[in-house]
Amino acid sequence: MAEGFPVSGQCLCGAVRVTAKAAPFRMAQCHCRDCQRVSGTGHTTNALFHEADVEVIGETRGFAVTADSGSTLTRYFCPVCGSRMFGHNSKRPGAVVLSAGIFDESDWFQPQMALYSARRPAWDPERADIPNFETMPPSPK
Repeated sequence: MAEGFPVSGQCLCGAVRVTAKAAPFRMAQCHCRDCQRVSGTGHTTNALFHEADVEVIGETRGFAVTADSGSTLTRYFCPVCGSRMFGHNSKRPGAVVLSAGIFDESDWFQPQMALYSARRPAWDPERADIPNFETMPPSPK
């Protein structure tokens, strides 16, 4: 088990709880317009986990969109308070994207890259210490 794991978190009202039993395999900030809209800021801060390592307790609702890659991205949220909790990408079966901010303790989060940096607003500072991709980088094999 990775140091610091498992980690747990919840939505704003506590109706949905999430536990990640192992460390994520990828951590990133995304500056695409959809992520700006769902976060209400310049980017989302996401950690990708193997679905088998994540437990979700509580009812969620989903909203699906077609990404520019052609995949279907479904974001799940708490139907009581509206907190965005996690997402699934149809081109990444077996993976779940969790919002880093939902965790009770998130000091383990260290972004490895920034996606869609070409769409980053001028007021959202660039991370010069990580790779910045103008669009979505190729998926690791």
